[in-house]
Amino acid sequence: MFMEYLRSFLGKKSQLPGQIALALLAILLFVKISPVVAQNRVGLGTVTPSTSAILDLTSANTGMLVPRMSTVAKLAIVSPATGLIVYDNTLNTFYYYNSTAWVPFVSSSGASGGWQTVGNAGTTAGTNFVGTTDAQDMIFKTNATEGMRLTTGWNLGVGTTTPTSILHTVASGAKILNYTGNLLTNTATSSTASITKYGTEVLSTGTWNGTSATNIGLHVNATGGTTTYSGVLEGGNVGVNTTTPATFVDVAGDISTRSSTFTAANGTNNDIAIGTSSFVRLVGPSAAYTIAGIAGGVDGKTLTLFNSTTQTITIANENASSTAANRITTLSSQGDIVIAGKGGVDMIYSAADSRWLVIASATTISSTTTGTIIKRKSADESVNNSTTLQNDNELFLPMAANDSMQVEGYIDAQGFSGGKDFKISFSVPTGATLNIYANWNREGDVGQAVFKATGDASGTIDYNPVAPLEQGVIFFGTVVTGNTAGNVQLTWAQYSASTTSNTFKAGSYIQGTYIR
Repeated sequence: MFMEYLRSFLGKKSQLPGQIALALLAILLFVKISPVVAQNRVGLGTVTPSTSAILDLTSANTGMLVPRMSTVAKLAIVSPATGLIVYDNTLNTFYYYNSTAWVPFVSSSGASGGWQTVGNAGTTAGTNFVGTTDAQDMIFKTNATEGMRLTTGWNLGVGTTTPTSILHTVASGAKILNYTGNLLTNTATSSTASITKYGTEVLSTGTWNGTSATNIGLHVNATGGTTTYSGVLEGGNVGVNTTTPATFVDVAGDISTRSSTFTAANGTNNDIAIGTSSFVRLVGPSAAYTIAGIAGGVDGKTLTLFNSTTQTITIANENASSTAANRITTLSSQGDIVIAGKGGVDMIYSAADSRWLVIASATTISSTTTGTIIKRKSADESVNNSTTLQNDNELFLPMAANDSMQVEGYIDAQGFSGGKDFKISFSVPTGATLNIYANWNREGDVGQAVFKATGDASGTIDYNPVAPLEQGVIFFGTVVTGNTAGNVQLTWAQYSASTTSNTFKAGSYIQGTYIR
């Protein structure tokens, strides 16, 4: 009842100092003698003030007003007590004093600088911000573990506490499923004509011209996988130095392939290891040598082999001394390819054929080349049931354009019983002049032929031994090339088709000597 009387008394609009003093004295007496306030608690609007509060204000339809003042007045308070509360009606924000400065209460508006988990309204760009006002990194955590950091140097790190670039992401930890470190997806749609959509655009521009300075727009380094790809591009054409690629790979400019060196040995080199190179310089031999197989072929890989020596190199056709999948197919009726001195061979690997396929060859024999080239058959070669002239696998000589050569040789041939056995001829480059004389003689069985034009098949062995016997054929003459380089090629076949083979024996040879 006393409290009600006090509230009624204070509610009167009396301005008498005596009344005010009396009211304050009554409150003090009430606090001292009332059981409600005996525990140093005061309740207004309740007779049971909370035991945790020294002052309990209770009302269903009114509030409490704290002192309201301008920012200037707030800052003019002399020696404000720690915890002092005022309402700044300049900034429309509650402030409390923390013993050193006035601090705004958190507000959903931008005025107080507080940021809510449900968002803010009334913010001003450039004034309101999330961040620090001192030289400290800003850290973002989940489950009390740091996941992202913005440094004082403006580097943003995700998955790293020490970012070294504007955006630095690090994916770490063991993974048991397919995992993508960074995923950029652009699924935007448009019906507007003549606009361009970019999934990712990288621009590295600006002056960067210090000593030994290098500007790299994109650097990809992939290591550590059982199978590792630095990049996989799908779904469209790739342009290099062009924004309108017309094919899967369209390069507006030149392309270079870095070379590696392989040291070959004299004689036959089987299954040579060229690594990842597509241009291989062959060095080392001090005598004629052969490449019989190349390891490491993958479907579509191209390769240029360059003989940088002055020795004669043979690219062996289907040589059985190498692993089947490493063998070379010359794709011509010439059999082996022989290059006397410096020259090159281009090839591509076909997984469907499990072979290296020769697609081009070139020699650097010139009009200044001198000396003699000798090709010797290293193995027997047989033909049966065929009258079609075929190139001998080993008996041919490379010639440059506008050159001349004396040609001679010997064939150790084995025939079969029953009439004429085989025929021989020579093919030469287009525009070449051919003059070769051939003869044979065995126990009175004599034959001869003169070859004056490419494809002449008039040279035939015509004898009738009683059993398969060997016969020697000697030939000699000259060849003068025109504007086309190529091979002087020995060709031969059965004169009459027979299931019994004709054979040109190992040891047969052809020799060419340059004449000037």
